[in-house]
Amino acid sequence: MKHHRGFSLFELLIAMSIVSILAVIAVPMYLNYDVRAKITEGLSFAQPIKSLVTDYYLSMGSWPDSNATAGAEDPANYRTQYIDSISVSKSGAGAAITITYRIAALGGNNTIIMATSDSGNGMQWTCSGGSLVEKYRPSACR
Repeated sequence: MKHHRGFSLFELLIAMSIVSILAVIAVPMYLNYDVRAKITEGLSFAQPIKSLVTDYYLSMGSWPDSNATAGAEDPANYRTQYIDSISVSKSGAGAAITITYRIAALGGNNTIIMATSDSGNGMQWTCSGGSLVEKYRPSACR
């Protein structure tokens, strides 16, 4: 009589259930990671604009109220696969850079606002404003 080697049906079911449990956990985590990586692209694109806004304030003594005033390109010129626009505006006693995203997973919650003011202790930038959902914000913006 031949001795058959291989897996029994029970062993295969156990292996498949372990793989499915791991997939149920891993796929949502990957999708969140993917969206957060796309959000980071917008913050990277905003860095040169942040420098322009800071330079404008240091040389003029007031905050710029638009991209043109700050010396940046038109907001729509920053359009990429994931970014819709990046715009500069005045915000209270400071300036704001609004990044609007074109990411379907965000729905209508697609803006993050980087704001600054001169608090007397030097310029402080924050990125806690906007409608972006908390779980997608970079850790520095939470």
